[in-house]
Amino acid sequence: MQIYVETGNNDQRSAIKTELGMLAEAATRVPLIFPVDQIIVPQDFDAKVNELENSDDFRSTPGLEPVARTVHTRAGYVLLFHPNLYTGWYDEQVRFCIYWHEFTKLVNRGRFPLLVRRGRPDSFANYFMNLYALYGEYEASRRSFEFRDALVQQVYKAPLSAKARQDLENSLDGNIRLLNNRGEYYDWIRFQISEYRKHNNTSIFLQNVRQKVTQLSFSLIYAYATMDHYPEYRVKEEALKEAPMLNEKTRDFLEYFRFVYNRGSADLVDGIGLMEGLWANFGFRFTDTERGGMRCEVLDI
Repeated sequence: MQIYVETGNNDQRSAIKTELGMLAEAATRVPLIFPVDQIIVPQDFDAKVNELENSDDFRSTPGLEPVARTVHTRAGYVLLFHPNLYTGWYDEQVRFCIYWHEFTKLVNRGRFPLLVRRGRPDSFANYFMNLYALYGEYEASRRSFEFRDALVQQVYKAPLSAKARQDLENSLDGNIRLLNNRGEYYDWIRFQISEYRKHNNTSIFLQNVRQKVTQLSFSLIYAYATMDHYPEYRVKEEALKEAPMLNEKTRDFLEYFRFVYNRGSADLVDGIGLMEGLWANFGFRFTDTERGGMRCEVLDI
């Protein structure tokens, strides 16, 4: 395995390589489907992604650049970390969390079951894949917090740094604001439901709500993963009491994730119904057709 750092001066590159050495060692000790071939901090993140993926259509949104990305190549996995991580906005404690979040998702590619279906996917397969995608983010967040906190407390014998604490709070507050943004999300989805009643085209409906549903779902996961790990932030849940999507079905879904995490199991089959309930909050449900495949039912919310 090689570590390549393309940003900074010689001393900075050496320090970054040393820091990433911890991740490289972990990658050699944990069984993976494919080995980690390289860890790269590129000078140009977008260009490196496109180079590795043999593409030219990856473009980061300014101000919303991804901090990390894993690319599967013939030689194995390549872990990319954005050069912005090594500026004054971050410190090593924040980066430790990011490293372990990305690595946990990589480990889960081999740990989570692979659902094999012939022909068109049915509703079970659809819920199954999306349930694991959301749980994967929840687990990666929890494990990255655990790893970083253990490292800081047991090795560094120090509390969380001011930057690490501020990063936690900024992220949590941002996710809470998104979940409370009724006009941009809940009302938008309700508007699309009313438009669907006119055109009756489920493809158009799903295309129009997909991004909003994804943003809501991941903000929900990140917010509660943070509050579940750090009890002192549970008080911030009060700010979500008026969040329109946070009803009994959503709370049952979140409680299930806590239960699975504490159980330490990768079997989520018993959560399919909860995934269906979560998406019903967003105005749609998938059912099977008699000829195979599935259909989308648009629901009023």
